[in-house]
Amino acid sequence: MQHLHQITVDVYNAVLQVLFGEPDECAQAMRECNIEEKVIKDWLDGINERKDCYGMFSHNDEENFTMLWLREVPVTIRNYASLVHEIEHYVFYLLRRIGMRHTDASDEAYAYLTAYVFEQIDNIIVTMREENEKQD
Repeated sequence: MQHLHQITVDVYNAVLQVLFGEPDECAQAMRECNIEEKVIKDWLDGINERKDCYGMFSHNDEENFTMLWLREVPVTIRNYASLVHEIEHYVFYLLRRIGMRHTDASDEAYAYLTAYVFEQIDNIIVTMREENEKQD
């Protein structure tokens, strides 16, 4: 299974790394993609602080790095709820970074970006499932 995926949000000149898998496997995938060791260590430290977590959004502003991680590819409604939860963290981070506060006037921008990121990640999930079915 490929662990590291990338989606772009061109309108905000942003890239989100998306990872699925156990932390050690994902850390190795990050190393193979030449992601800075400090970024990997900070990410692993964050996960180790939350032993039972299923997913996490993290960022490193110095390295201009954002990442959404889930322990496994979503299957259940609860898994998908966790995915949406982490997407919301990313959306709030990204729009705050460009100076857009969440207000009634900006509500649609937040909603559209959440839907866009969800659709992009769901496309990754569908592709992964199709590839797994071909291998079986």
